[in-house]
Amino acid sequence: MEKLFENLFIYEIVLLFLGVFLFMILCGSLVYSIAKKYDIKKLLYFFIVPIIMIAYPSIQEIQIEKDKLAIIKYQDKVKNNPDDEDAKENLAKVTDKLEKRASTPADLAVISKSYLLLEKPEKAISFADKAIYADTKTLTIRPETKETTPTDVIKNDVVENRVEALKGIKALADIQKDIKKDSTVLKDSLLLKARIQNVKTTNPKIQQYFNKKYVQRKLSTINKN
Repeated sequence: MEKLFENLFIYEIVLLFLGVFLFMILCGSLVYSIAKKYDIKKLLYFFIVPIIMIAYPSIQEIQIEKDKLAIIKYQDKVKNNPDDEDAKENLAKVTDKLEKRASTPADLAVISKSYLLLEKPEKAISFADKAIYADTKTLTIRPETKETTPTDVIKNDVVENRVEALKGIKALADIQKDIKKDSTVLKDSLLLKARIQNVKTTNPKIQQYFNKKYVQRKLSTINKN
């Protein structure tokens, strides 16, 4: 149930519950009116209101899920081709939409990765810190004891892997910040490559993206000259 509402704003959740409540009241009124043989035509018009109240949050939830799939798709496109400006533009749009609704550590981690790919290291670090903080709290309140269930172990493993990936994003974002501050960092391609490779991360595709964008591009420029 919690997962069902995690992407909705409070007012959307309230709207949904009020819609369900109003719908049930109207259904009761409809049954009563039929039993008493009252005219139900006017009553039927009122059903439009709860239907809209229920439909709006539901449509929002569907759209959010679509955006979550889209953000992964555009992230992959940018990782595969750092020069794909269309993918970057679309990634920026969908990231902006999801950022407003990001509430879970998983959501925050996805947003952090997007900003890394969009070359906004400060934001990438900010969202990574938020996700790590939230995940650390989760691990703290779920200590491993004799009563730990297999499900708890799996959840902890997922959280630990995500935290490691986020630490990697932060480390790569620091490299990105250095490049933005001082472009001469790009001159020493071997050192830059070593820094990228030394980042401990569970997401090697991000490292490959950095190599493509910063190291290989520099080497190809040198070779052309």
